[in-house]
Amino acid sequence: MRRCASASTALLLLALTAPAARAQRRPTPPSRDNPPAQSPSQIVADADAARAAVAAFVSTEARGDAGADTLLAPGADFIMTGVKVHTRPRLAGLNGPGETTIGESECTLAGAFAWVVINYRFAGRTSDLDEVARATFILERQRAGWRIRHVHSSMVERW
Repeated sequence: MRRCASASTALLLLALTAPAARAQRRPTPPSRDNPPAQSPSQIVADADAARAAVAAFVSTEARGDAGADTLLAPGADFIMTGVKVHTRPRLAGLNGPGETTIGESECTLAGAFAWVVINYRFAGRTSDLDEVARATFILERQRAGWRIRHVHSSMVERW
């Protein structure tokens, strides 16, 4: 037992008296979890690009266009009014083919991810199909641009 304690003490003393150069750490290179600092103009450009991806998705999804899928990350999931959905329409309030208008839009960036919260209005073929809804999109920056990873949408109650 005594030998183990003295060996531990010797290793501790060696570590404490080692040259300072050995103890220096190199800076961590930028990675997905540790992105490099961005300029204010790059932050604005990223937020605008994330919002544009969301607007393009909402518009193509409202028309029932399969091109909406090109804006999705692999394995993207959709929650509509509390239920996981796998088929079109994947956004709340889309009652058949129609057009959408995005009202409010807020974007928050965190490294390679963006959160975009929107209010949108759906205009169907007839006015009785019109709806107002709200959605939260989580996007991931990929080589091809911003791709949607998760969406949660729900209709706004009519009063």
